[in-house]
Amino acid sequence: MVEDVITRGGRVQECLEIVKQMGGTTVAVAVLVDRSAGQARFDVPTYSLLEMSYPTYPADQVPEWLAEDSRR
Repeated sequence: MVEDVITRGGRVQECLEIVKQMGGTTVAVAVLVDRSAGQARFDVPTYSLLEMSYPTYPADQVPEWLAEDSRR
């Protein structure tokens, strides 16, 4: 299975389940960018070209310094 970007891995997990339900076997997951900081785990080996980790915030909890910077 190949995915462009994973953050939590929910879509990949959903696809893995669909393949399994249809009688298929997934042997590995390939990801271009893993934004999960290595937290997304699957039952098959996972390979990524790039790992990125940076904080994300709910819209009502963005730090003031960051909110000010985005208004410029």
